[in-house]
Amino acid sequence: MNKLFILFVLTLLVSSDFFAQVDQTLTDTLALDEIVVTASRRREKITEAPATIQVLTARDLKRFAGSNPLELVAGFRGIEYTRFGVDGITLNARGFNSAFNNRVLEIIDGRINTSSLSGGLPIYNNGTMMKDDILRYEVVTGPQTALYGPNALNLVLNVIAKDPRTYPGTTIAMSVGNQSQFSTRIRHAQQVNDRWAYKILGEFARGTEFTFYDSVYAKITSPAVPERDVDFDFSHWRGEGHVYYRVSEKADIILSGGGSSNDYLQVTTSGRNQFNGRSHAFLQLRYVDPSFYVNVYNTWGSFGENSYRIRDYTLELNKQQQNGVPYAMARDSAIIKSRFKEDSQRLNAEIQYHTNFEKAGLQVIASMDYQLQSPNSYGITLVDSLERIRVSQVGAVLQMEKSLPLDMKLVAALRYDHHETLGDFFAPKFTLVKKLGDGLARAGFAKAYAMPTILQQYAGLNRSYFGNSGEGIKYIPDSSLVSGPFRYTKPLQPEEVLTWELGYKGKISKPFFIDISGYYSKSNNFITPQIQVLGRALAVNGIPVTHNPQSAGTGTMPNDTVQGASFTANFNYVEVNTWGIDAGMTWTLHKHVGLSINYTWIDSDITDGSMENDANDNGEITADEKSLNAPHHKASASLLFTNLLKDKFHFMLGARYVQQYDFYSGQQIGTSEGEGKKGNVVGNEKVNYNFDWGPLGDFLTVDFSAGYSFNSTLSANLNITNVFNSRQIEFVGSPSIGRLIVAEVRVELK
Repeated sequence: MNKLFILFVLTLLVSSDFFAQVDQTLTDTLALDEIVVTASRRREKITEAPATIQVLTARDLKRFAGSNPLELVAGFRGIEYTRFGVDGITLNARGFNSAFNNRVLEIIDGRINTSSLSGGLPIYNNGTMMKDDILRYEVVTGPQTALYGPNALNLVLNVIAKDPRTYPGTTIAMSVGNQSQFSTRIRHAQQVNDRWAYKILGEFARGTEFTFYDSVYAKITSPAVPERDVDFDFSHWRGEGHVYYRVSEKADIILSGGGSSNDYLQVTTSGRNQFNGRSHAFLQLRYVDPSFYVNVYNTWGSFGENSYRIRDYTLELNKQQQNGVPYAMARDSAIIKSRFKEDSQRLNAEIQYHTNFEKAGLQVIASMDYQLQSPNSYGITLVDSLERIRVSQVGAVLQMEKSLPLDMKLVAALRYDHHETLGDFFAPKFTLVKKLGDGLARAGFAKAYAMPTILQQYAGLNRSYFGNSGEGIKYIPDSSLVSGPFRYTKPLQPEEVLTWELGYKGKISKPFFIDISGYYSKSNNFITPQIQVLGRALAVNGIPVTHNPQSAGTGTMPNDTVQGASFTANFNYVEVNTWGIDAGMTWTLHKHVGLSINYTWIDSDITDGSMENDANDNGEITADEKSLNAPHHKASASLLFTNLLKDKFHFMLGARYVQQYDFYSGQQIGTSEGEGKKGNVVGNEKVNYNFDWGPLGDFLTVDFSAGYSFNSTLSANLNITNVFNSRQIEFVGSPSIGRLIVAEVRVELK
């Protein structure tokens, strides 16, 4: 009934009769003059960028009552937006999502905002950035390795912060909402004199997740037990400081630093993690002028002292209490045995040169970069008990943009990377752009690659998830003798994707702007989510390991047969082809009214189940080896009214639809067939899957927001997501995301 009502309302709002009595004097309310940089690594109008690029502006963020900017990306076309709680949001593009997804590159002011911890995940809302300091949040889909390096596989998020000289003053804001949501933020920026300027910013945010207890199984045949002692409260402390020094009229030196500390729940491929004091920090030095750009920064990451895997904690706590150990002692012991411990860092450096040959209509950018990863898990997360892991890589890029006759231009780039352990790689990118009236047509080809993360290469997590690099994982196959023969997994190779893309964006009439692109991608060595292998692990890349007894099965003597043993690892599919369409339309109905509609369709031959994609080499293609892990169809619409009541009031009504789909990732499983039962995959009956809470998606939700500016200093905003409190399950092992209400009061002192 809710869905029918929502569709009726949207139909009414967009019908011509509804606007028959509205003044039709059109003013261009579209952000067609917005300047972006992500598509070409230089300043250009969004309408002239040779890629699909979507932008959150400072104005958009100012209208948003919450503190997590990722909430505003939910309706973007081409983006697979997944929310697993009040606080937890992750992003993906073009399929093959997982509960441990590192195929997204996030950048903040030239700094890679990927965690320096071994998982290599985007930091998202756990970092140091605050929404009040964001000038633009640019989102580009498609392969971008040629411009931004490895792991810019199908999605780049580029955050450009405000310059304190252009945006001086003090901003103080406070947000409150249901689920105990609270955020207080302050930003102060000042130009001291013609040479010096600075800004400082800080935030404290907290809230309470929806109550949800996942089921835990000690073994396949064990009864389900609920998670124990889950802390549903989350909090974030974050802050940054920046000093700007003007060397000359066009050159700056910028010193920046910041840190964050975070307590929250995280969903992964094996279950949920309880993070307490997980921290991130950075120190960055930049030199910027029109021709040269130098950027050096170090990032640090830590799991803190009391972060742990809830599944292992629950099983250990139950075991000790059953043996008569008092609760307090059992709890301390269970945390120690299930905890994460890691203190890692990463060093990055880049130098870039830009020149413009105006007479030849040619612009050239050349750059080199270096990265050194230095993880330290104390032998807990990785197999680094005896020797520290160090991994370096260097890269170089040559990029050019050439004007051609007939209102055409060619944008081309070539990147070379040398990875210390994986070898040499090349990534070309070519886009031919043709101006057509008020629009731009483009055709392009790009190659991108994603290096396996440190965790995917060297994991020893819980001694049941192992890294798969070098020689591979040596193991005893299930139902084989302890004495052998042994087998080796196929070691990981970098994932490569080759994409052909066609697109058009522009005005088809004065009030209509469209942006549509179609693509065909071929993924080689596609890196899978964690897949179960039936057997007992003995070594990772020649490093001996001791398999966790809970999953090591039975059989210890040479003539015994191993039974019931399993571990997880990441593998490569030989080849997967994917194709899709991303389409968006914006209609200026009136100078104060705009309607936006976005639609995404994706499909793949992975669902055909080719034997070439038998990732774990067990001679059978199982459901988890042929899952797209994304909805085939999704759509969103928003109706925005701005500058009402003498430019003081605005409001927005939005709707979002996500088609139902099955999802497999490691031990996590969400399917329509197995809903409400312990997870099971035909052909993998010996794998200890988690409880199957059912498929993802299959929802249509409505959002509402409004804001009022009392004067140039004081404003207030209200956001309501999932207005009708519809069932909205977006991730495995997660609750339905119910109605969320947030109100904000904002003071700006110029």
